[in-house]
Amino acid sequence: MDFHNTFLYHFVVASMSFLLGLVFYSAGIELGRVIAGVAFTLLFLTLIIGPLMRLWRPALEVLPWQLPWSWRGELGIWFTIISIIHMLYVFNGRQWDVAGYMAGMRLADLVAFTALFLALILAVTSLGPVIKFLGVVSWKWLHSFTYVVFYLVGAHVINHAFLRPDRPEDWLHWLYLIMILIVFILQFSAFVKTIAQSRKNLKSL
Repeated sequence: MDFHNTFLYHFVVASMSFLLGLVFYSAGIELGRVIAGVAFTLLFLTLIIGPLMRLWRPALEVLPWQLPWSWRGELGIWFTIISIIHMLYVFNGRQWDVAGYMAGMRLADLVAFTALFLALILAVTSLGPVIKFLGVVSWKWLHSFTYVVFYLVGAHVINHAFLRPDRPEDWLHWLYLIMILIVFILQFSAFVKTIAQSRKNLKSL
């Protein structure tokens, strides 16, 4: 387990997020959806690391800079930061009528707020001293909720991208769907491999 969030990794993730935002914005995506798209991409990258390591650990362990396993903390923290920026952008669009927004909140938005609340907890517990305080077992249990965050955010994204009658049309929506499917496929594949290895170990006893 990686107990350290390094300044270099944070700088790389922040820079990558900024550049990705520029790409989205240059492609004609509206600023609010750019921020949301960058946040979701970081969450996607965070979520695929675990299954990738389970499926192809020997091949991935030879990569430089401790890619990809030591980057989960930084990716998750920046997902949370950019999600907060997205929330503030939404509030700004409502002239900071936060009470009115909360009172008229739709289910899809409530789901997103729940995900953000969980993400804040996970971001704080991604810091090295907190990990050491919690211990490995407690930390792993807590961070199993990362998948809950992903699927809550995924539900929010699918609602806004495909189910709203006034939804804008753009290619970013299909990118969201592809990322959700990739995470699901990788998770399922890693689960199948884990079962196969367990059965193999039982037979060898």
